[in-house]
Amino acid sequence: MAEVEELLDDVAVRMPGGAELRARGGRRTMRRRVAVAAAVTTLAAGAVWAVLPGGEGGREVRPAVTPTENPFMVGGVVRLLTPEQMPQAAKWHWRGDEEENTADIPLPGVGGDNSCPGSYSYAGRKAPDQVQYGTEYYSDRGAGATARQRVTEYDSASVAADEVALLHDALTECGLREHTEGAAPYWSGTTESSSRLRVSVERWRGWVSVVETEVEGRG
Repeated sequence: MAEVEELLDDVAVRMPGGAELRARGGRRTMRRRVAVAAAVTTLAAGAVWAVLPGGEGGREVRPAVTPTENPFMVGGVVRLLTPEQMPQAAKWHWRGDEEENTADIPLPGVGGDNSCPGSYSYAGRKAPDQVQYGTEYYSDRGAGATARQRVTEYDSASVAADEVALLHDALTECGLREHTEGAAPYWSGTTESSSRLRVSVERWRGWVSVVETEVEGRG
């Protein structure tokens, strides 16, 4: 079994290789809370293509230098955002879920179960095969605030682009509006359950990262 070992906080973490994960079939979730090094700093600086509406599969806004290596995986380890790197961290002081029980949530499902219900049963479709990595955080400052990231690997860039296009449609139907100003576009708005939802989407080839923050009510 191909394995990758990385030493994090003096704890050895072993993860099966991507080929083995896919061989296990179906949609699988590997939940990893890992320290984010320079690679994520590069990601935050805009090394990944931001995906905006327009054109088939969404319009890609390329950075000055297109990355040639996967910015979501470094040394065989998928990099997920830490609580401090999640949106609105200064306000909500995100904390880690020690049980790491993030469910495998295919796109275009977004938000809580009652937030955008249509996105979870989008046209009764069956999601394509995927390997998903995710983590979820919460705030102890009330208002039911949560933050979640999903990094999903698809079989091809075309499949990933199609999934992003469906996600954009679902976000629009949920009542969210896109904000394209600045280097990090995102969607935000009030959902059907009256929660405040913020979603950012990034894609690199067959990989898609979706970062959500949600606050119950109108907090």
